[in-house]
Amino acid sequence: MNQYAPKAQSVATKRSSHKACLFGGAALLGLCAGLAVPNVALAQQSGASVTDQIVVTAQKRDQSIQDVGIAISAYSGEQLEKLGVETSIEIINFTPGVSMAGDIGGQRALFNIRGVVQNDFADLAEAPVAVYVDDGYLASTQAQTFGLYDIDRVEVLKGPQGTLFGRNATGGLVHSLTKRPTQEFEGYGKLSGGSYNHVRAEGAVSGPLAEKVAGRISVLYNNFGEILDNVHPGTDAQGRTGTPGGGQDGYNDDTFAIRGQLLFDFNDNVNLLVIGNYADTTKSEGPYQGIGSIPVLDAQGRHINTLRAQDTTSNCEAIAAGTNNCINLFADGDTDGIRPLVGGDLFGNVDPDGHGNKVDKDFAFDDENKIRSRGLAGKLTWDADWGTLTSITDYKHFYRSITLDSDQSATPLALFQSDGEIDQFSQEIRLNGKTENSDWVAGVYYLSVDTDMTQGLSYPTNSPFLVGFPQIVFGLVGVVFDPFEDNTTAKLRTDSYSAFGQFDFHLSDNWTLVTGLRGIIEEKKYNQTIGEFANTDDRLVETNVSTGFVPRAPFADNTSDFLWSGKAQLEYAPDANHLYYFGVNRGVKAGSFNGKLFDGVTLTDAQIPYKEEVLYSYEAGFKSTFGGGATRLNGSVFYYDYNDYQAFTWSSNSGFVTNNDATYKGAELELLTSPADGLDIIANVAYIDATVKDLEFAPGLTKDVTPSFTPEFKTAGTVRYSWPAFNGHLAAQTTASYQSSVFHNMRNFTAHRFGGWAEVNAQLSWESDDGNWLASVSVDNIFDSRHGVIGFDVSSFGGYTQESYARPRWTSVSIKRSF
Repeated sequence: MNQYAPKAQSVATKRSSHKACLFGGAALLGLCAGLAVPNVALAQQSGASVTDQIVVTAQKRDQSIQDVGIAISAYSGEQLEKLGVETSIEIINFTPGVSMAGDIGGQRALFNIRGVVQNDFADLAEAPVAVYVDDGYLASTQAQTFGLYDIDRVEVLKGPQGTLFGRNATGGLVHSLTKRPTQEFEGYGKLSGGSYNHVRAEGAVSGPLAEKVAGRISVLYNNFGEILDNVHPGTDAQGRTGTPGGGQDGYNDDTFAIRGQLLFDFNDNVNLLVIGNYADTTKSEGPYQGIGSIPVLDAQGRHINTLRAQDTTSNCEAIAAGTNNCINLFADGDTDGIRPLVGGDLFGNVDPDGHGNKVDKDFAFDDENKIRSRGLAGKLTWDADWGTLTSITDYKHFYRSITLDSDQSATPLALFQSDGEIDQFSQEIRLNGKTENSDWVAGVYYLSVDTDMTQGLSYPTNSPFLVGFPQIVFGLVGVVFDPFEDNTTAKLRTDSYSAFGQFDFHLSDNWTLVTGLRGIIEEKKYNQTIGEFANTDDRLVETNVSTGFVPRAPFADNTSDFLWSGKAQLEYAPDANHLYYFGVNRGVKAGSFNGKLFDGVTLTDAQIPYKEEVLYSYEAGFKSTFGGGATRLNGSVFYYDYNDYQAFTWSSNSGFVTNNDATYKGAELELLTSPADGLDIIANVAYIDATVKDLEFAPGLTKDVTPSFTPEFKTAGTVRYSWPAFNGHLAAQTTASYQSSVFHNMRNFTAHRFGGWAEVNAQLSWESDDGNWLASVSVDNIFDSRHGVIGFDVSSFGGYTQESYARPRWTSVSIKRSF
């Protein structure tokens, strides 16, 4: 591809020569943010230059990361390997300003960049942090969690990126790029084993297939056994039996993925890259644990707070605000308002060991959840005297079938079920070019997304809900409903058309003005039906109307909106070692529709659609290099002003999105230094103060809240030392990270807070002088921190909260052979 280095940018050109990011693994703290990290210790192991840089495509052209006026964290494939990163989401621990949200006990994880996230679990929802793989956008939030194998690099861009990357990148962008076919034969094989019978194998082979054709094939297999030990005795505390065959251990993984590439070099100026991929994952039902929790209700019966039952001496089903009086909840089928046990749920269930690995769940199967994807993409590049033409055509298909025990206990109260399929197609055509005093890119983009989703709540045989609901709601004493499920079936068609351009004007050798604009026409067609079906099989999502169907509130709507995003930024480079920038960005995330579960609380027709969110971002930053490249210091400060932020609020046993204004402010600082031969030290810290305004946390009641999964402070550090030994180099490395407390629910109730946590990892590795052999022993989460990761408050439905916790201490050994 053409790599443009503007003639007028003499300082920037010199700055590039310093390259960037400490220790090839120097993102060993992921701290390539805003830097490119030269291989210091890692360089000694592999023979790479200390000044090796990471080249990124954050502005749709190849640039040294240190020359881009954006807060970026970037990781080469080699750095990720040294860090022990195996999945897309694991880079969060090393990246400042990035945290995790998600659902299904963490089986689906979402990137939260600077507090920007939407935790809507519906398949029709798109995230405000855009995730790309090989220039292709992933519309499915489920697709954000995937295995990393045969990776060239990963780029994390912070702040709105809508000008070049589209309408759903208000929070930022995560872009994974895989290694390309080569004209020389090469490959590798890597085998790892570890805790919980973990086996991971990956490999790749690349080389010429014909004079102007090269190919590459890459494969991944990952499997580990069940982490959660299910001690379910066959009945709950009150003698109820659950789903036949249930009670199995959980929290596992069985994944196979394959990717094939063909590169056609038609001549020196034109090439075509074709990529096909397939992945298949089977997991247990969501690895939550049920923790007793007590809703606090005001005089009007509104849910205004939640308490962890184990932190109180109360055995109330619900507590009247300002008193110790008990209030009855109907789900258990009685009217006394009293729980069987202090610290338990409505049915007397208590988690066997708190945050430990033991659970007691009736609906638990080790092969319940299935996720599949496939894709085909083509990238045509034509380098000409006037610039570069790039055409990217991409098709992806995603399938997901998920069921989990909603109550996460031995009681067969309710199940959450979801089946979804997404087909998407995109086409981008862009031109890159330059003049004597500018770099520019312009293009058009089309995206089509078809989502077909069914999700609902199922009530099994013996569910106390089948007794409690008719008795308390309808006064039908002695009546028992037959097993049924309420399913929301939704179809959403999205067509998005856009045109974009960005121009970098080099005002002088030291000053650059960056301007960009994107216009978008977004069309959506939505149909929704909520229906009551007979539940004939707890492990199936019922859609067969012949088994019994009662329609509820069908809804249909079409929308067509014009959206736009823009950028204006001034950059100053006084010399080759320093870059200062200040910019204003306007980002936009398209509106959509709520496909809410039917949990007894319905939305009006006016509440089903929600509007686009608009973000005005003001950011200033610097990138500095000292000591001839041995030390780098990067920093940024930002202020976000949101109009109609899309806030996802969870209540009862479902959630929905509303539009609220919000303000965020924060800062990030990163240090990378090599004070002595073989020694690398990296440290970073991030701070954020975020407020979502006037959230309706109960009917008619509003307050300002902190967005979900947004820590006020996050910091991390890595120390790595390498020395010659055994015809190669040994390296000892330790990484520590800390995150302050977060709320897992936008309503910010007492029981929604997960405490802060610290995690320490260590690794000892050896690499041969020729780089062909690499062996390592590592221990992750050395002190076995069992901090909270994902949570859902279901206290007003069943007196409990779904919580999942960090993966326990994990030991692994790996060996890799390259050729």
